[in-house]
Amino acid sequence: MTDLFNISEPTSDSHPRKQSLSPQIDIMSLIARLEAQQKTIGELQVKLHHVEEKAVNLDNRVFQMRALLQSGKGFSQILNLSNLLDSFMAVCRERYASINSVVLLLDDLDPTEIQYRIRGYYGLKDSFFDVNGNREEMFMFKMPYDRGLLWQLIHQGDVFAVRDMRKLPRFETAFRKWNLGVLQSDIWVPLIRGSDVLGILTLGECEDGSQIPESDYCFLEEIAAVAATNIDSTLKYEKNGRILANLRTLYDVNQQLANVNDFKRLMKDTLSTAVEALQAQKANLMLLNRETQRFEIKVVWGNIPSDTINAINEGSLETKTFGLGEGVAGLAAQRREAVRINDRGKIDQMGKNPVYCILSVPIIFGNEVEGVITMTNKIKTDRHGRAVLDPLSRFGEDDEQLLLSLARQAAANLNKARLYNASITDKLTGLNNTRHFESRLRELMTPSNGENKNICLAIVDIDHFKLFNDQYGHKAGDFVLTRTAHFIRTMEDDQSGNECFRYGGEEFCVLLPMDHVRDSAACMDVIRRGIEASVYEWGVQKLKVQVSIGVASSRDYTNSALLFEQADKALYLSKGNGRNRVTYLDGDVPVEYSPRASQSDDLAPPDCRQL
Repeated sequence: MTDLFNISEPTSDSHPRKQSLSPQIDIMSLIARLEAQQKTIGELQVKLHHVEEKAVNLDNRVFQMRALLQSGKGFSQILNLSNLLDSFMAVCRERYASINSVVLLLDDLDPTEIQYRIRGYYGLKDSFFDVNGNREEMFMFKMPYDRGLLWQLIHQGDVFAVRDMRKLPRFETAFRKWNLGVLQSDIWVPLIRGSDVLGILTLGECEDGSQIPESDYCFLEEIAAVAATNIDSTLKYEKNGRILANLRTLYDVNQQLANVNDFKRLMKDTLSTAVEALQAQKANLMLLNRETQRFEIKVVWGNIPSDTINAINEGSLETKTFGLGEGVAGLAAQRREAVRINDRGKIDQMGKNPVYCILSVPIIFGNEVEGVITMTNKIKTDRHGRAVLDPLSRFGEDDEQLLLSLARQAAANLNKARLYNASITDKLTGLNNTRHFESRLRELMTPSNGENKNICLAIVDIDHFKLFNDQYGHKAGDFVLTRTAHFIRTMEDDQSGNECFRYGGEEFCVLLPMDHVRDSAACMDVIRRGIEASVYEWGVQKLKVQVSIGVASSRDYTNSALLFEQADKALYLSKGNGRNRVTYLDGDVPVEYSPRASQSDDLAPPDCRQL
């Protein structure tokens, strides 16, 4: 039994033990496999997280690139600098919720130093106080270039913060020296074009008081690069437009003035054209007096009372003169180059009206300084279409080049006109001479001249002129001639179109573009009475001078020789009837003009009463 038991036991005991160990081994293996799988899943999750982050970053990058692309397309379609800067700043503010922004660009207003001036801003007041405590418009804020640490960072082209985490300036000296706190900026974004700093974008803190994170600097650098390219293109586009306009102006001026031989008219036309081209508020043209070596104002133009303009332009109002080196005009003459000042703090304020900017250029011909043209202030057109002072505008490099070109043209034209005027001018009286009178009379009486205007001719003769020469000498006679010529010259002005001449001896001629001969006689009687009422002081002598005058009209005599003959006939009727009177021919009927017939001078034309 024992054998049987021993024989049967191994088979019955060994197998069940093996059966009981197998499930335990399988569980441990399963756990190991599960742990391995969990580790793998964890690693995959980490990898998935990295992939998701890369996907998000890639999506943001794609969005940024699309935004840059769209911004670039939008910027490239804007050819107005102000609109372009507004769009550029708006894109940056919207992305970061900045409360303000500023763009400073390289400026040419001060030729003596490199500086950057505000050309666009948002979220700031329209004015600021400079380091001297003066209130200035925000567009006049400027920052000069130097080689300090701040500018070293700007030249690197990287975005950087100008305030630390405590919101204190990182560049205390620069902020204090240049008043940079006005910009209220947190970060600066250099605008680089090639190797040049075109400008700077500044952004203030975000609306929630936070600062733009460094992680976003890359986007700002890229959009700044896009904007800089478009700003540079727009600046060149606007500059080319101004150059083209200036060339057109120079061509028009050359065409307009090339054949003008009247020296005074040429000066007026040159100056008025320059004022219009540069949009200046006021201007004057000075010529050098070779005897005194001082520059004298000959012509003024612009926003000046018309009485003052006429008085100065006609030489009846004395003005200040300048020597070499005196004032901005004298400095331009001394240096023989343009002098441009756009900082009103550096300009001597002489009158009650402030001068914000001034530009003077010399008139040089044959290596000799002949004169100076000076412009002050700029104007703009308001919403009512009126020209008003623009306190923000300044004279730029383009203005300077245009005025220099106009001055070169003026030098050549004025020299030509001076030579021509010398040939047609009576040296003693300064009036045009007989040669020019005969030429002008034929020209005006020619039917093909296109003007088709009636012309009245007046001949003036000094009564008993020989007595002045006989009693006081020929110098006294010359003095009487020049003083009488001065009275007659008062008839010449831009509005009347009257022209005055010395015909010869003691005779003068006046051409008056008037329809009625009686009106011309009334004007000449104003002159006659003015001469009669004046005292000619010759040394200790007080000379009394009277004139006789004859007037005729081209309406009655269409031939120049016949017109002169009839005016001369009227003159001798005046002399024969007692002298010191005006006689005119109404047709062939002689009429002695007398204001007493109307008991008033009111019948005289208004411009005559002003003489």
